[in-house]
Amino acid sequence: MEALLRWNLSFGPVSPNEFIPISEETGLILPIGEWVLREACHQIKKWEKQKLPKVMVSVNVSARQFKDRNFPF
Repeated sequence: MEALLRWNLSFGPVSPNEFIPISEETGLILPIGEWVLREACHQIKKWEKQKLPKVMVSVNVSARQFKDRNFPF
């Protein structure tokens, strides 16, 4: 499985090709990326509590996140 981030506004969806580069440039990618990782972990825990089969979940991270000293390796 892969965790995918989507942004839907009242006028319609915003493409990741649009919001990811802006997030990278502004530094917002760091809190967004942290949120995505946390939510993916929460979802995995929910599945575990429901006794569902274990699955591997991939989460894409940016180069900027890897360079961040607080990034959890």
